[in-house]
Amino acid sequence: MPLFAVALGVGNVQNNTVLNGVETPVRAFCDGQEYDINTKANIVSDALKETPCTLGQNDLSNPSADSKLDGNSVDVHVTKAMPVTVVDSGKITEAKSAYKNTSDILKQLNITVYPEDKVTSELIISNFDKDGFGQKITIERRPKVTLEVDGKVINTATSKETVGEFIKDQNISLGVKDEVTPSLDAKITRDMKIIITRVNEADIKEINAIPFDTINKTDYGLYQGQSRVETAGADGLAIQTIHIVYKNGMPVSQIIADVQVLQPSKTKIVDVGAKPYDAGDLWNIIVEAGQKYGVDPGSMYRVMECESGGRVNAVNSWGYKGLFQWDGSFYKWTAIAGVPADYFNPRSQIFATAARVSASGGWRAWQCKP
Repeated sequence: MPLFAVALGVGNVQNNTVLNGVETPVRAFCDGQEYDINTKANIVSDALKETPCTLGQNDLSNPSADSKLDGNSVDVHVTKAMPVTVVDSGKITEAKSAYKNTSDILKQLNITVYPEDKVTSELIISNFDKDGFGQKITIERRPKVTLEVDGKVINTATSKETVGEFIKDQNISLGVKDEVTPSLDAKITRDMKIIITRVNEADIKEINAIPFDTINKTDYGLYQGQSRVETAGADGLAIQTIHIVYKNGMPVSQIIADVQVLQPSKTKIVDVGAKPYDAGDLWNIIVEAGQKYGVDPGSMYRVMECESGGRVNAVNSWGYKGLFQWDGSFYKWTAIAGVPADYFNPRSQIFATAARVSASGGWRAWQCKP
């Protein structure tokens, strides 16, 4: 049986693309013309280089430029890119595109638009002799913002530049005290949150009682633990003006702005007893001397009880005498107090003691203390 050896010299295979491939009939259509060629190119874009339909920047072909050729005849339609002027918020971009649809053109030019943006297009023929028809695409950026006001949340897009212009465009009136965040002159940005806080102020008048004060007054004629009302107290009346600040209907601060007294309050005076229960006739002399020299009668009474037990004729082993157990300085102080220099005269003892305590500022001369 004869043996056959078949050599298939079709070239190298690299990256799944056949090099030095078979010849493919290609019919190219562009600019209203038709061109027939037989080519050994492997992809459409290379085949078109052999015709006047060579692909330029942003030109389109159908089939696509990277489509492979395998020997079977193919018709290739080329759409040449036309001039495109994009005006994006005042920024002008000059380019070319073979797309007719506006969204396809912008996508090809890597220009992002958002649903809220306003996009318009128009035909331009100013460069018709040179480049053919083209398009002018105008993008009006309209950022989406959120507005919180009067208990409502409004989501909308705007072409206004500042917060103040946007609020005016929404037909929202601002009060003199209303607060706006961000400020009215802030530039609008995408997804900005604008908050309007309604601020109102009011003065409220109230009639309130003025509580009376109580003064306790020492009464040396009443025994300790006893008291009596010398003067009854009574509340007064006043009109109070309260200034209140409200934000979105809720009070946030208040101050007392004014008070007008309609009727003043009357102070209650209570006499409080200071007389010891075991005080005898000496108590009245102690009170008289204490009031004259500004010495507390209660303190004098306690020192007297400690020094002599209230005994007028008391004499201790060191020679100290009388109610307050005086030494020889007694004569000096009786002269100052203007009382008889008699150790055993209760009035002399009490007044001399009061005079010395007042002059020396305390009970340093006595062993007993109040």
